[in-house]
Amino acid sequence: MEIFVHRREREDREHKSGRLRVLLWSATAVLLLSTLVLYPEWRHVTRLVSHLRDSILGHPYFSVREIKISGGEKVGGSEIVAMAGLSQGMNIWKVDPGIIERKVGQHPWVKRVLVRREFPLRVVIELQERVVKGIIVLEKLYYVDPEGIVFKDVGEGEKVDFPLLTGLQQADFASQAHSTRERVQEALRLIDLMGGAHLALSEIHFRPSGGVVLYPMAYPVALHMGWGDWQGKVQRLDRVLPSWKGREDRLAALDLSFRDQVVARIKKAEGGSKKG
Repeated sequence: MEIFVHRREREDREHKSGRLRVLLWSATAVLLLSTLVLYPEWRHVTRLVSHLRDSILGHPYFSVREIKISGGEKVGGSEIVAMAGLSQGMNIWKVDPGIIERKVGQHPWVKRVLVRREFPLRVVIELQERVVKGIIVLEKLYYVDPEGIVFKDVGEGEKVDFPLLTGLQQADFASQAHSTRERVQEALRLIDLMGGAHLALSEIHFRPSGGVVLYPMAYPVALHMGWGDWQGKVQRLDRVLPSWKGREDRLAALDLSFRDQVVARIKKAEGGSKKG
């Protein structure tokens, strides 16, 4: 989980916190000096300072009375509050933004999180949630984001109207996690490119040879894309498809894995196919 902290925001909140601490310690110093005038026994100084500090920092003035959560749609506010360990009335000095960011960051839908204290009574949690780009089929169905990160299994009742990614195995993510993630991320670019060509995808199939085969939702033809040069291949496909309008049922597949050409595979009457 990435911990997202804007340096300027972090510095601003630390600066404000520091100024408040200076004011509190200044008040403590005044009280301390006043007390020493009345009780000039130095052996009580340490105990007195500790007592005054605890009295000021623990004052009800610093009780949390508002917990503000922004940017969360898939994750409920009460769930985030529970994960953060926050509660109304707790002392705001005991709220540790870094610890809360690590806790909340463990939620599968949370991509980035920023926590800040707004003295004297408010805690703000800003979330950036993950975006689903596709569903990868392994032993179960899992959501995958545009960066190729498989972050959550698809639960009952959750949305499934995303392109399927098939042909990969759990072992691919265990033994070659980084390279597999990069392959998934690169292949996911095709979803947007094909959508721009008015060919929404139902499936991206990863072949053992390293290429991918695309299955458009509204076009009954397998598109063998090979690997790489997606923009050029989609442009060539966009030029070729109009010539097959009305004869799509004759096509078994279009192969774009060759350089600067598109190979059409025609269906045979008995169900086979041949190159055209």
